[in-house]
Amino acid sequence: MAAYTVDVYVFFVNGAHPNINISRVKQDISRANEAWKGCIKFVLKEIYFSKKNLIVHAHTIPSKHVFKNEKIDSLIKAARKAAGHKTAIYVLYISGDSLAEGRGKRVVGVGGTELVYFNSGADYELFGRILLTDGAAGRYTLAHEFGHILFKRYNTAQNAFTHDDPSGPYIHPSTRRRDTAHNNDRNNLMFPISPLVHPIITAQQCQTARRSKIAKVRNDSMMKGFKWKDVHFF
Repeated sequence: MAAYTVDVYVFFVNGAHPNINISRVKQDISRANEAWKGCIKFVLKEIYFSKKNLIVHAHTIPSKHVFKNEKIDSLIKAARKAAGHKTAIYVLYISGDSLAEGRGKRVVGVGGTELVYFNSGADYELFGRILLTDGAAGRYTLAHEFGHILFKRYNTAQNAFTHDDPSGPYIHPSTRRRDTAHNNDRNNLMFPISPLVHPIITAQQCQTARRSKIAKVRNDSMMKGFKWKDVHFF
């Protein structure tokens, strides 16, 4: 049976015991598959740990321009190299409840994409990257950040990339500011603060996610389980 799938590679630099981390990422992936059920299946390919027990503390990473941070950029590059530069989403778990102020207060998760190459609006490659703090545990944060990544696409009419929510925007109730990356339905997974239980996605969101360059169409025999490795980042 064929399905739309996204490969996920996970890297821990939070100092927690491997068993705790494995349990956590399994829960996060399970929640993501629950939220995106019938649309996208997220396949956990590998889990990595630092041999040197490298720990990155969230409070040392400003929430603005996270992936331009030298430390985070180096870790993402190391993660990509360890996984063979696969077309996938790379998730980095760090310690601490929230990132340092920059984009906002108490930011527990950030996601984005990076362009590998671009030949045309139909011929390009992306990979996704996500940073999660301990404050994201037990929530649908990973599932939410997956959405931001999978909504990234090339808009031919605008001759530019966009990551707008196809069923957005979110309109701030007091300022009326439009946030095109989020959804206005508080039950929707892409509401600025994702629902605590049973988030929903729309048909438009599913359709856009399936068109992502990161999503693949595979049959059940191609979706293998994960294995974990020790990785020396530096």
